Amino acid sequence: MPRGGKRWRRIVVAGALAALAWSAAYAKDSPTSVKEAEQDIAKGDLKAAEIELRNAVRDAPRDPVLRARLAEVYLQEGDLQSAEREARAARERNGNEADYLPVLADALLRQDKYAELINLVQPGDRDPVLESKVRTALGVAGVGLRDQAKAETQLGEAIKLDPGAAKPKLQLAQLLNGSKPAEADKLMDEAITANPRSAEALQVKGEMLHSRGDQEGAVRLFEQALKIDPNNIWAHLGRANVNIALDKYKAVDEDIDPILKADPNQLMANYLRGLELAKQKKYAEADRIFDRISPGFAGFWAGYYVLGATKYNLGQYAQAEQSLAKYLANVPEDIGATRLIASAALRQQGHHERSTISNPWSTNRRRMPRHSPFWERPISRTISRTSAYSSSKKLPLSTPTTQLSRHR
Repeated sequence: MPRGGKRWRRIVVAGALAALAWSAAYAKDSPTSVKEAEQDIAKGDLKAAEIELRNAVRDAPRDPVLRARLAEVYLQEGDLQSAEREARAARERNGNEADYLPVLADALLRQDKYAELINLVQPGDRDPVLESKVRTALGVAGVGLRDQAKAETQLGEAIKLDPGAAKPKLQLAQLLNGSKPAEADKLMDEAITANPRSAEALQVKGEMLHSRGDQEGAVRLFEQALKIDPNNIWAHLGRANVNIALDKYKAVDEDIDPILKADPNQLMANYLRGLELAKQKKYAEADRIFDRISPGFAGFWAGYYVLGATKYNLGQYAQAEQSLAKYLANVPEDIGATRLIASAALRQQGHHERSTISNPWSTNRRRMPRHSPFWERPISRTISRTSAYSSSKKLPLSTPTTQLSRHR
């Protein structure tokens, strides 16, 4: 989530206002620093709220409620390690699970600590709404560990526990989009019918359509989402992604430029800017961007592929092979990438025959990447091998329907 710029910060503030409203009973008897923190949160000043809550924790270090609230502020600020630390502190001080457990689960998921979450948090006989969030988190962790059967089970149970909850439906729909599209559509229709003005649901459905090759339908839904929430960063990035494939670069820039102005390090905006340049055969410029953001590819495997393809087109075959090897370590079944890495190896040995694969992204590929808050965002996006361009002289790159991660 971009931290700079009022245009995008309002999204964070709205989340903070919803997440950090604790009970009136506690607030009535709370110390001055806590009351001031509430006022800071209401104004959208999370840093000031953090300082006030840290002061409150210093004065009452055994209070689990204060620890849980501080954890929530850290989470909104993107300080995942501190959020985890304070949520664990609330747990160790026998805090109410409803106060700290959602924050702890989210912080662990966003650090890719899937096994740790599963070992730490077990399904139980909790309040149905809280237990639904727990099962949702465990489902996300199952996906991260590539256990789709367990993920489907946990997400299905989350829906049964809280049939009105939209988040597990959106997440399960994304998980089923490739293998069980009819079930995925049913879940999405239920979510949209229940809340027709949910920008998130429309954006997720747009990504699903893009993954199926319906670019026109995807753009239509992204635009519907943006009419409801003009600041929805994921709808902007999704629309930009489609427009790269359609060669509509002015439209791409209109979506990406404000995001990068607010946060020059935003991973997905940089990734799409690199794709935009690569499609126009500006490989050196694209390569500089991909190299700079490559640390983020550990949780976004498609990045390794596109970096490798860019290196290949620049004649940097050894580096292309290294990047493609990292991609194939996570997606070993990708035949197109296997052929491309073989071609890179042959060229290093002096063989210059062109690879026989004309479009390495000609079929669908899936992965489960890093996660934004598990009850706020979908757990995954489909990566489709929609060809971004075709060249008689260069191997093609692609514009995949990406997981528009909040991680940078």
